[in-house]
Amino acid sequence: MEKFNKAQAKNLAAAQKLMDTYASSSEDEGELDEKHILDLLYKNYQTAPGKGNEGNAANRTATFLENTLHSGAATCLICIGSIRRVESIWSCKSCYCFFHLNCIQRWANDSLMQMKVKAEQQNGSQQGYYNHLGEFVPPKRQKAMHWCCPQCRRDYQPGDRPTQYDCFCGKEANPQPQPFLVPHSCGEICGKLLQPKCGHDCKLLCHPGPCPPCAQLAHSSCLCGKSSARSVRCLNKNWQCEETCQALLACGKHKCNQKCHRPGQCPPCTSKSSQPCECKQETKVVNCSEPKWKCGRKCGAPFACGVHYCDKICHSGPCGDGECPLNVRSCPCGKTVKTGSCGEVAETCGDTCQKLLPCGIHTCAQRCHRGPCNLCLVRTKKKCRCGLHEKELPCSKEFTCETKCKQMRDCGKHGCNRKCCGDQCPPCEKICGKQLSCNKHKCQSVCHNGPCYPCKMESQVNCRCGKTRRNVPCGREKNARIACPELCRITAKCHHAIKHRCHKGECPPCCQPCGLPNDSSGCGHICQARCHAASRVTKPMDSRSRPNKYEDRALPHPRCEQPVVVTCIGGHEVATWPCWNSKPSSCQRKCARKLKCGNHSCDLVCHTVPNPQDMQQQLGCGNCEQGCQIARPIGCVHACARGCHPAPCAPCAFAIKHKCHCTLNQIVYKCSEYFSELNTDGQEEMLLEQREKLHSCGNRCIKNFACGHRCMAICHSGKCPNSQLCRKKVRIYCSCKRIKLEVACDKHRAGQTSLDCDDNCQAERSKAMATEQQQQELRLRQEEAKNKLELEKFEQKFGKRKPKERKAVDVEPVKLHTDRKTVAIYVAFLLVVVGALVVAFYADS
Repeated sequence: MEKFNKAQAKNLAAAQKLMDTYASSSEDEGELDEKHILDLLYKNYQTAPGKGNEGNAANRTATFLENTLHSGAATCLICIGSIRRVESIWSCKSCYCFFHLNCIQRWANDSLMQMKVKAEQQNGSQQGYYNHLGEFVPPKRQKAMHWCCPQCRRDYQPGDRPTQYDCFCGKEANPQPQPFLVPHSCGEICGKLLQPKCGHDCKLLCHPGPCPPCAQLAHSSCLCGKSSARSVRCLNKNWQCEETCQALLACGKHKCNQKCHRPGQCPPCTSKSSQPCECKQETKVVNCSEPKWKCGRKCGAPFACGVHYCDKICHSGPCGDGECPLNVRSCPCGKTVKTGSCGEVAETCGDTCQKLLPCGIHTCAQRCHRGPCNLCLVRTKKKCRCGLHEKELPCSKEFTCETKCKQMRDCGKHGCNRKCCGDQCPPCEKICGKQLSCNKHKCQSVCHNGPCYPCKMESQVNCRCGKTRRNVPCGREKNARIACPELCRITAKCHHAIKHRCHKGECPPCCQPCGLPNDSSGCGHICQARCHAASRVTKPMDSRSRPNKYEDRALPHPRCEQPVVVTCIGGHEVATWPCWNSKPSSCQRKCARKLKCGNHSCDLVCHTVPNPQDMQQQLGCGNCEQGCQIARPIGCVHACARGCHPAPCAPCAFAIKHKCHCTLNQIVYKCSEYFSELNTDGQEEMLLEQREKLHSCGNRCIKNFACGHRCMAICHSGKCPNSQLCRKKVRIYCSCKRIKLEVACDKHRAGQTSLDCDDNCQAERSKAMATEQQQQELRLRQEEAKNKLELEKFEQKFGKRKPKERKAVDVEPVKLHTDRKTVAIYVAFLLVVVGALVVAFYADS
C-alpha cells in the first residue's frame, strides 16, 4: 500500500507539472500577427466597390490566406484532416486548393495504378468487329494515363506527380516556417504574370491562391480618345467615358448611340425600317443591319417557251438566260440524253436502272423507271452489333439479337444490360447517391468512378456570443475558426477582469499577475506570479471518479520572488536575491584581507568578521604559513631560506663554477657577485665589466686572427680585438714558384700577395715547353708503328687464300641385281586385284 501511495503521488505531481506547462498544438506553432500580415499584403490592392472580377480574385486570395494563417482552418479533401502551418503541402495550379503532400502523392499513384489495371483488362477483352455494312469498327480509343485534382478534376500528366514540398511560387524547396511570414511561403516576391496579361508581374510576397489584379497605375485615354488621359489601374486602362459615339452606321441613316468604344467597332444598327424583299414583291419592317430578306414565294417568272415558269424562291436578278431548262432532258436513269421541245414528256430508255441503292453495296435491277428505287432485297449474311450471332436477311434490314451486354459502364459499378450493344455502351445515367464526407448530404452527380466531389453546401457557424457569423463548407463546422472581436461574456473564475475575445469551449487560463499580498511568506510584498485563483488540477483518484477528470482550484501563493538587496557576511559584494532567499550568506569568494606579513592575503572563503568594512587581518582570518616569496635578482635561481618576511633578503652566497672564455680553466665565484640588483642606470655597465672579469682566467687567448696568427690579448669573450695590428712574417712567391720573399702581415692584407717573374723564369718556361713537344712527337711515332703492326696481323688472319686443286676420284658403276622371286610376288598380287574388280563389275550389272 505504501508503494501504491508513492506511485500515485508521483503520477499526480507529473500531471500537475503537465497542466502548468500545457499548450495546445496551435500554441506550439506560435501566434502570428494575422492582421498586420494581411494589411501589408493588401495595402496596394484595395479594389473599388462594384468591380466584380477584381473583387472575386482578391476575395479568393484573402480566403486562401486566412486558411493558411489559421492553423487547422484548411482541410485536406483526401484525408479530411486539418492542415497545420508546419506540414508539407501541395497546391493545385487550377483551383489553388492545397492538400497534404503525402496524401496527394498517394492519390496520384492510386489513380495511375487503377487506370493501368483497367487498360490491361480492356486490351485483353476488347477487339474490333465488322458492322452490318461490312465495315470494320475499331475498338474504343483508350484514354491517356493521367491523374486529376480531387477538387477541380483538372488532369495532370504522370510526370507532374509532386515529389517535393515547394513554396507557393515554386522558388524554394522545403520552406522553413517563420513567424513573420505567411506559412508555406519563401518570403520572396511572387513574380508570376498577372491575369489577364498586362505585362506586369505579381509584387506580393509568395502567397497562396490566385494573384490579385494588377495594382499598378497607367496613364491612358478612353477607348474613343475624346477624353483626356488620366491615371487609372493597369487592369482598367481600357476605360470608357460617358460620351456617346455619334458615328454614322453602315445603314447610312442612323448614328451609333452606344457609349465610348474603339473607332470602327460600332455595333450593328438596332433601328428598324421598311425594306422590300429581293424579288420586290413584298415590303416589311426589318432591322437596318439586315436589309436583305426573302419573302418565301416562288419567282414564277415565265421562261422563253411560255409554258414553264421559274420555281426558285425569292431571288434578285434575272432567271437564268431566258431559255427553258427542260429543253435538254434525260431518261430517269440518266443513261439517255436528248434535246427537244420542253412540252414533251421524258420517256424511259428500257435499260436496267443500275442506280446505287441506299445500302451502298448493291444496284437497282429494275428497268429504267420514274420515282425512287425500291429497298434492297438481296439476302446476305449479317452479324449483329455485338458480333455474337449471324443470320441471313435482306440487305436493307438491320439485324439485332436479344443478347444483353454484360460489360460495365464507364462508372465501373453498373452493368450495361442493353440488347445487342456491340461495345458501344452508353454512359451511366444513374445518380451516385453516396454519402458525402460531411455525413449530411448525398452525392447528386451522375454515377462516376473514384471519390465524390466535396459537398458544395454551406453551413452558418455562430460564435459563442452570437454576434459574429461565418459561412463555411458543409462538414467543417467543428474545425471552423471564427474570429469574434467582442470580449468574452463568461464570468471570470478569478478576481481579474476578462481581457480575451469571444471563443469556443472553456475560457483559457488567466495569464494576468495575481496582484494580492503574499500571505504565505508574510513579507508584505505583492504576488507577481501568474493568477492561481482558479488553476486546473487533476481530481483525486478514487473508485467513483476517473483519473482524467480535472477541476478548478485556488492554489496557495508561491514563494515571494520580489528582489531584495543583500550584503554577504564578509562584506565583499552586494547582490539582489529573491525575498524568500534574502538571508545574508557567504559569497564563496576569498576573504582577501591583508595579513600581518604584508605580502599575502587571507585565502579562506568569505567568513564572518567583526568589521566587514576593514580589509586588514581580523579575528577569524588565518595566519601566513608560507616561505619567502620576494623576487631574487634577475638570474639568481636560489630561494631564500628564511620564512615570509619584509624585503630585502640577504645576499646569495651560493658558489657557482663556470669555465673561462677560452674553455681551458674552471673559475669559482659567488652568486651575489655575478647576479646583483641594479639600482641606477650607470651600474649596468659596471656589472657587465665585473662579469667579464669573473669569466676571464688571466692567460693569453688561444684564438687565431683571420690571417691565421694567434691573438695577443688576455682571455676574453667575443671576437679577438686589434686584428689589424698583426705584423708577423708571411712568405709570398712568384707564379712559377721559383722566387720567394717574406713580408709583414699588414702588407700581405693590403694586397701584396705575389711576386713578378724575371728573365730566368721565362727561359726555364721555354725550355720546359720544348721538352714537352719532343716527348709528344715521340709518342705519335710509337703509336703509328703499333697501328701498322696490328693491321698486318689482321690481314694475315682474315685476308684471301690461294685456291687448292681438287684430286680426280674413279667411281665404279653400280650393278643392279634383280630378284626373280620378288617380281613374281608383285605380278601375282596385281592379277588378284584385277580379278576382284571384274567380278564386282559383273555383279552390279
